Amino acid sequence: MITDSSILKKHASSKKSTRIVSLTLIFLGIVSFLVFTWDDSLEFYNNATGLNDSNDSNEQGSAKRLIYKLPNLLKTADGLPDKKENELNILKVKEEISHIQSEVEVDIPAPAFESTTSSLSTAFQKDVPAPRTATSTVPSSSSSIILKRNINQKKFDPKVSFLDIINTSPAVLFIMSSQTDSVFLRSLLQKELEISPELAIVDLEKHSHGYELEKYIKQNKLDIDPSTSLETIHSPYLFLNGTSVINNGIARDIIEPHSKGLLLSVLKSEARGNLLIEKKDIPSNS
Repeated sequence: MITDSSILKKHASSKKSTRIVSLTLIFLGIVSFLVFTWDDSLEFYNNATGLNDSNDSNEQGSAKRLIYKLPNLLKTADGLPDKKENELNILKVKEEISHIQSEVEVDIPAPAFESTTSSLSTAFQKDVPAPRTATSTVPSSSSSIILKRNINQKKFDPKVSFLDIINTSPAVLFIMSSQTDSVFLRSLLQKELEISPELAIVDLEKHSHGYELEKYIKQNKLDIDPSTSLETIHSPYLFLNGTSVINNGIARDIIEPHSKGLLLSVLKSEARGNLLIEKKDIPSNS
């Protein structure tokens, strides 16, 4: 057994030495091959560029020469962009994005946010965070409603409104539906008298500008003493052919002549042929 192990050790050491020798020979062969090819490539390159003064200058009809040039392995690969090209590409991309963003901002009509979007686009181009700005805006729908209300309030003219109402009928009655005098006169004219064209009735309490309209009537359309305080004058207001019938209060101008049987004649005198005013036939209880 001892002899066998010694034989195996000798055999393994011989194999190891053989491998070392073979590897050394292969390495020397590779080095010699590179040296020979290097010299050959230099000769071909010199011949191709015309550095040698041999017979190559006299051979004009020969075939195309083989130009062999060693690649420059130290040069940066052509397919890979350098640092400057990367920076240029990044700038181009940012310019395209800013251009698209500006077009989108123009197409969107958002005046309340123009300052905010412009600061954001500038910060994006310069890679600087945009400053925070506190903005308070009114929604477009609510602002349009407020604008319409303001326009309607400015457009209202009590004189124009009064003339429009008067032109609807020769007989117009302005009342306050919550006041007893107005309720009384309305019932009297509709139940006891026949008026044609039909009596037009305007409730100032339900009118959107009833206060302004009543103030205009008191100041401009009543035949009253200038010294009379307007606070003592109240509805109803009766107009026949645009002329006020009640100028001294309903008790004096309506109730008193009605109690004397003279109200119909008073109203007919103011009708001037444009109105038909007659007393209705009230059936008796007998």
